[in-house]
Amino acid sequence: MMLPVFAHLSDYDKRVLIALLSVIFIIFVLIGFVGSIIVRVMKFQGKKLDTLCNDVVVTRVINDKKQFVKYARKKNWNTFLKESWIPLLIFITAWIVYLFSCVFSNHYGYNIFDYEKEGFFTLFFLWSFDGCYGQFFGLTIINKWPTELINTPHFSVQAIGSYLFVPLFLVGGLWYLYSVQCLMSRTLRIHKLAHSIFTKSLENYNVGEEQRKDISNLAAKVNHTPSQPKVEVIQKDDDNYNI
Repeated sequence: MMLPVFAHLSDYDKRVLIALLSVIFIIFVLIGFVGSIIVRVMKFQGKKLDTLCNDVVVTRVINDKKQFVKYARKKNWNTFLKESWIPLLIFITAWIVYLFSCVFSNHYGYNIFDYEKEGFFTLFFLWSFDGCYGQFFGLTIINKWPTELINTPHFSVQAIGSYLFVPLFLVGGLWYLYSVQCLMSRTLRIHKLAHSIFTKSLENYNVGEEQRKDISNLAAKVNHTPSQPKVEVIQKDDDNYNI
């Protein structure tokens, strides 16, 4: 049985509502997928930090919280610098390409989003959305698929700068963000390990239980004490002694 509010909707409104719900569902699926990737990255980077700091903790080279945090942070930042210099270089190269494109095009308003001559979108199909909007519960939304094609993929010499800039920018930027996320994951792991390894806690301590353990250990040691070897005493018979 349909709710009264939906019973009064027109067929057009119902189609729009179904489309909106589908888009919202897809967005939530994407958010969940990205979230699962972030969780996996955090677990992997946490294990990586364990590997970096394992030897100094196990061998007691570091035996207090302050030293561990200092050492782990140093290792963390060294790892970050090793992982991030390549994406940072790619990112900087993208902007150098953009500046050269502005110089060679004789204007500093080089439009990388242009679809006619100098932008990256010259490589894609594009449609005009004019007249594709409508009202839905007081909101202006897209209510139909556009039919007017305004661009077909074509190569433009003037857009070579955009063809280079956009991939370099996306690869360098996303790679660098991944490195930053790894840095943050290892940082969280540092604080967690510093608390779990070096913090003393009496939360689960029970005096009676500990005393019973001590008595049991003492009794076990007594029961396993090796017996003293028997010493045989040889008595000399003076009556039969003959020099």
